[in-house]
Amino acid sequence: MRASFPRRFRALLVLGLYLAGCADMAYRHMNDPSRDAWQKPKAVIEKLAIKPGARVADLGAGGGYFTWPLAEAIGPEGTVYAVEIDETALAIISKEMKARGITNVVPIRADPHDAKIPEPVTLVFSCDTYHHMEDRVAYFRSLLRYLSPDAQVVILDFHPHGFFSGLLGHGTDKAVVQREMEAAGYRLVEDFALIDRQHFQLFSRKN
Repeated sequence: MRASFPRRFRALLVLGLYLAGCADMAYRHMNDPSRDAWQKPKAVIEKLAIKPGARVADLGAGGGYFTWPLAEAIGPEGTVYAVEIDETALAIISKEMKARGITNVVPIRADPHDAKIPEPVTLVFSCDTYHHMEDRVAYFRSLLRYLSPDAQVVILDFHPHGFFSGLLGHGTDKAVVQREMEAAGYRLVEDFALIDRQHFQLFSRKN
């Protein structure tokens, strides 16, 4: 039986592993299936109504937690670009691709200021990444060049409450995300009330 720990201790464990240089262990912990209970990945993907054959960027893919359900949603004719700046994360994704026999995921080694997506995408998906970014307005303004005209951008991030998300800065206020995305050239399309711990917002280009 898997031991059960309060959320704050699980969060601190992940942070401690990462800061201690154990990034591989931290990413694998993030991929723990027990996360599904509160993260609701299946429901998240269903809300997005992704079409088969779509080109999707998983921005800040980590160890691939959302990469795999995105890859399933787009089907064999689509492509998920697993965008990461961390080589450990990309190595985990590449290894998991081989283990799962997945051929519609392409790992992308980005840098902090450029996603380096090789073709226009119809969806950019980002979970638990927004609060890590610097100069987010400039970043998402620059990201526009990688988007198809009708593309949408999904931002999931923790509400900035409590010790982990608030005091340690591992969250962003929903209104801040909306204000910054508008300044970067986007408009809010929908604000989903699905996940208690996170806000889940969908944006598109401004007309």
